[in-house]
Amino acid sequence: MRSLGILNRLAKESAIYGISTAMGRFVHLLIAPVLTRIFSPEDYGVIALIQLAIGFATIFGGLNISSGIGYHFYKAETEKDKNHVLSGGFFVSIAIAALISGALATYAHRVSEVLQIREEGPILGHDLELYLQLGALGMFFGIMQTGICSMLRFLGKPYKYVIVQLCQIFATLIGILVSVMIFEIGLIGVFLGSTIGFFCGFFVAFIMLAKKLFKPTAKTFLVAILFYALPQMPAAILNWGQTQIGRYCINLYLSLREQGIYSVGFAIASTLIVATTAFRLAYDPFALSVMKNPDAPIIYAKTYKLYVCIFGSLLSFIAAFCQPLVQVIFPESYIDAHRLIPLLATGFFYLGASNILATGIWVSGKTVFTSYAQVLAFALLMPVNFYLVPVIGVFGSAIAFLVGNIAYNIFVHHFSQKLFPVIYSYWRTHLWAIVANLIFWGNAEFSVGLSIIEKSVVGLLVACLCLLLIWKIFLNSEDHKLLKQYLKNLLIKENAAF
Repeated sequence: MRSLGILNRLAKESAIYGISTAMGRFVHLLIAPVLTRIFSPEDYGVIALIQLAIGFATIFGGLNISSGIGYHFYKAETEKDKNHVLSGGFFVSIAIAALISGALATYAHRVSEVLQIREEGPILGHDLELYLQLGALGMFFGIMQTGICSMLRFLGKPYKYVIVQLCQIFATLIGILVSVMIFEIGLIGVFLGSTIGFFCGFFVAFIMLAKKLFKPTAKTFLVAILFYALPQMPAAILNWGQTQIGRYCINLYLSLREQGIYSVGFAIASTLIVATTAFRLAYDPFALSVMKNPDAPIIYAKTYKLYVCIFGSLLSFIAAFCQPLVQVIFPESYIDAHRLIPLLATGFFYLGASNILATGIWVSGKTVFTSYAQVLAFALLMPVNFYLVPVIGVFGSAIAFLVGNIAYNIFVHHFSQKLFPVIYSYWRTHLWAIVANLIFWGNAEFSVGLSIIEKSVVGLLVACLCLLLIWKIFLNSEDHKLLKQYLKNLLIKENAAF
């Protein structure tokens, strides 16, 4: 019952963080149908490739400083040392973010050539250099917003975190819609709106935490933060590659149209991140805060079970209803995206689970093992991608994405168990995922030619079947009680928030 009380805290904080992530994903889903009706799949493919470049640069701009700040913040024994950690992390973040964003803006022409969508002058009527330069500016503000928001989490300020995120979300929404629909400036408006949104988010976050950001710091803390964060960089780079290499292969072997279709499927599948991100934002400081608790292994094991049950359920509904969802929301030219969603969503499910399974690595401080796991997973992912994409198209990229995340999940679990053993119901997860995806595939094939209503009814039955498999096979009676209590607390917190 002691561990249950601690998990109740996790449930409440997950619900708070879930408000902002849910709103963010809702806004993305709101914008996507608008943009897909204004822009062609080819134009949408250009957006995806620019985001590809910006995402890669963000890895170096962020440098995983937040993880180092969190680890040393919870290790600090005095309030003075905690302030040193926060201010030191802030100054390191702003220096690195400015350096990387400036480099991206300066070498925008070279980057566009690497993306293979530019030869001499604008291609397809797009000024790619301008897109990248606007993206670089937005990236700077986004990195700084993310860094300060992570500090709000460590300080136990979830409500302030939500306020910052909501400001950024709505500023982005308004900026994009006004730029694209009123001023009609094309794709420039997409990147301009995003930049405006990140600036607003950064500004609000900065105002909230300014007093702590400009405290004196010590060189020892700066070095300690960097030494904790830097060993994770190979893992961060390869993790990005694991997620995005499929886009590059599509661009290399296929067309911008397929790139746009893949992006739509990826966007819908990533709705699972709404919940997993909320959970992770609460879990990271939670896991570090209880690492000295004698019941920590039990708490981590029960947390993993909660994750599988709740997010496995969400995965089931996303995969079961993806076909009618794509048909209703998006133009017919994007309809093929529904075939990709079950595989991509399952990949995101495994990616989220890896964060919990890596707990042993985080609490031991031996973060280099995440890089080892990522190297091994990426070594498997690369040949799968480059072999399957030319053969079976965008479906091959979705398969490779799933394979890469499963591999990373397995390797992380292996290394983490060596450092900090926890008894997870691990292999049952893989068994359930295999059975569930066979059901999803059967549903996709069977539902072809059915009406939207018929597809929805079949989807509901499929989702319920997958839920039943989790409830009856994966859980025991004690787990049923724990899950019911977690959901009760989650609902109470959400109702109170609204």
